Amino acid sequence: MRANATLRIGIAMAAGTVVAGCATGSESPAAPSATSAVPSPSEAAPAPSEPVREPGDNPPVTGWVSGSVTRGGQGPCYGFTADDGTRYALYNADGKELTQGDRVKVQLETTLIRIYCGPGNLMAMTDAEPIK
Repeated sequence: MRANATLRIGIAMAAGTVVAGCATGSESPAAPSATSAVPSPSEAAPAPSEPVREPGDNPPVTGWVSGSVTRGGQGPCYGFTADDGTRYALYNADGKELTQGDRVKVQLETTLIRIYCGPGNLMAMTDAEPIK
């Protein structure tokens, strides 16, 4: 008898939910609206000429960059601050000797290696020359 009462309560609640949903005066979400916001093909927005970029998405500088060595040694990781203030974490597996505080120009390339070489933009250093 108790199970029968529980079943009746469940059916009554389900029916009440359906009736309450149908009683609203608004259109159903699936029904098309007469004032649809879908633009016609002639009103389509123009395609962007380049992808949208966030402020920090500037591509890294490649080629020769001059600045100061902030963390030296025989590698493979070095610290470098360019003359424009950009900080780089440089990677070079050749064992190039750089001395902290020296002014140098370095040749930079992007790298696919994911290694932590300290703070700054990770770049591969392919060559370095002292500035005299």
